[in-house]
Amino acid sequence: MAKKWLNKVDWYVLERLTLYWNKKKNQRKKHARMKEVIKLTQGLLVKLAS
Repeated sequence: MAKKWLNKVDWYVLERLTLYWNKKKNQRKKHARMKEVIKLTQGLLVKLAS
């Protein structure tokens, strides 16, 4: 049960970072380029549900 909840928290953090990144870069599609954000934060973020 906890792993499922922590996966949702991880997803929420990535989604918020993606929205921030796209706003900073003036992207029209707010939820685009999530793979780019994941690549940039790979060594910086710790996955909670691992």
